Amino acid sequence: MRFNKKIILILLAIAILIALFIAIWMPFKTTISSLDFYIYDSNENYHYEVHEKLDFFVSDSIAYNDRHMIWHMGNGDTLMRTQDVNYVYKKKGKYMITLEVDGKYKVSKYIEVISVPRRKAIDSIPKIHGIDVGYVGEELVFSSYSPGVDTWFWEFGETGTVDAYEGQVVYVYKNEGIYNVKLKTNTSKYPVYHKIRILPLFEAIEESERLDSLSLAQEDIKKRLQTIADASIRNKRDYYSSLKHIENRYTCNRADRVVVIVNGAKYNDLYSYCQGLHYLEGRGEKTVVINEVAIDTFNCLKKIEVTQSIINK
Repeated sequence: MRFNKKIILILLAIAILIALFIAIWMPFKTTISSLDFYIYDSNENYHYEVHEKLDFFVSDSIAYNDRHMIWHMGNGDTLMRTQDVNYVYKKKGKYMITLEVDGKYKVSKYIEVISVPRRKAIDSIPKIHGIDVGYVGEELVFSSYSPGVDTWFWEFGETGTVDAYEGQVVYVYKNEGIYNVKLKTNTSKYPVYHKIRILPLFEAIEESERLDSLSLAQEDIKKRLQTIADASIRNKRDYYSSLKHIENRYTCNRADRVVVIVNGAKYNDLYSYCQGLHYLEGRGEKTVVINEVAIDTFNCLKKIEVTQSIINK
């Protein structure tokens, strides 16, 4: 009986020593159930996106600071570090992320990485829409709507500060002169500009002179376009001289920005329209007759409305 008691005491002492060893050298066994991690998206929109940096944090970093950690990212990649854990997914999809501690303890989470469509560069180029000539005291409308633009800063050149913050704005000039309308947006690195001439307060004689000048310009452009339509394909001189006359006199040498609307339906830039008029429309048994031309302004015009018809020779 005494022998059995000694064996029991020895076994009990061994058990106590083992328990002490575990308590001293393996404390994480009692807290390993709290193992967890969190994912933080850098743009804070609560979506995990392709090419977005994701940061990973262990719920109790102090408890696991000295442990051997491996992050399995669900696509074959692994990260072997405890702190400053971040990762960028290059493809969309669902991934199971697993955190492994000391090769024994694991916790996993599924995430979905989405693909956000990127805006085309040309879509982000803002353009200012507005007239070229106005009057003091007149309510002038300016607008700029381009895909991706949601922030506007308008400066109309008279106050020296930002004057408006909307996509479409109304501004009234108090003084005559030539101004550069300046626009900054969230999609462009540099601002865009639009030149406008502000005339003195309205007077009947001035309006009459302006209308006469506009009608003369329209008749002149009509004559030049008819010359292009009538010129033979070999007649380069009349074609180029008429096109250059329109470009230099009415477009401020920006003919590539002039839109031609034909019979209220078809759209072309000025170069393409004149080229088609010269090489295609006026050949064979039919020819083009320019019936009427309307323009928005005779100074740096941006739109030409042409009414034309085709007749048999």
